[in-house]
Amino acid sequence: MSGSHGLCRFCLVFLLTILFLALLFYLTYRPIKPRYYLTAFSLLLNSSSSASGAGAVVASFELAVKNRNKELGVYHDDLGLSLSLSRFNSSPSATAVVPGFYQGHQRTASKAGFFSPSSSSKGPSAGFFSPSSSSKGPSAAVANSSAVLRIAVETAVRYKAVAWRSRRHRVSLAAEVAIDREGKKTVEDRIRFHSGAPRVCCDAPFRHSIIAVVLVAWAELMLNGRL
Repeated sequence: MSGSHGLCRFCLVFLLTILFLALLFYLTYRPIKPRYYLTAFSLLLNSSSSASGAGAVVASFELAVKNRNKELGVYHDDLGLSLSLSRFNSSPSATAVVPGFYQGHQRTASKAGFFSPSSSSKGPSAGFFSPSSSSKGPSAAVANSSAVLRIAVETAVRYKAVAWRSRRHRVSLAAEVAIDREGKKTVEDRIRFHSGAPRVCCDAPFRHSIIAVVLVAWAELMLNGRL
């Protein structure tokens, strides 16, 4: 009887140890999505002496990409950015591309660039960045110091741990930036990009259940003096 009891105890301790190690491994290497921030943005009139560029609107930006993973590096595909004049206007007035890059764990990367006029722009966004519309485009957009622009980011990321690489995970985020009369963002702090899509599923309850089971089992064994 004592032999079978000892075997059961050994199996239980072994199983709990495996579960604990699996949980520890999961918490250590669980991928955490990078965070994207808009640190600088401005709308300026091009003072170039060339006839084609004079008076055109130049939109510049600076992004900060933060990898919060302690053990995982991140491969970023090309970042596609689009700029819209209004949150209600789905047609981008300008686009930009940031070349893909690799980011080490717990690193923050800074990426800057300029928006180029979008050939597919329609409606209120059409011609906003062209010299012919500069007299009414930027001035009308920022005249009341309450203009709000929408910047969207589309990309995909892969996570890296030693020789392992994950599949691609799509990233689709957006942020709204208010600009003043000078065409600069009114908020001094950086603006975080957020996802507007609803979460289809969430495995948080499952993770919490595993943690609860492991902790309760260990507590019971400790109280019974079996460990």
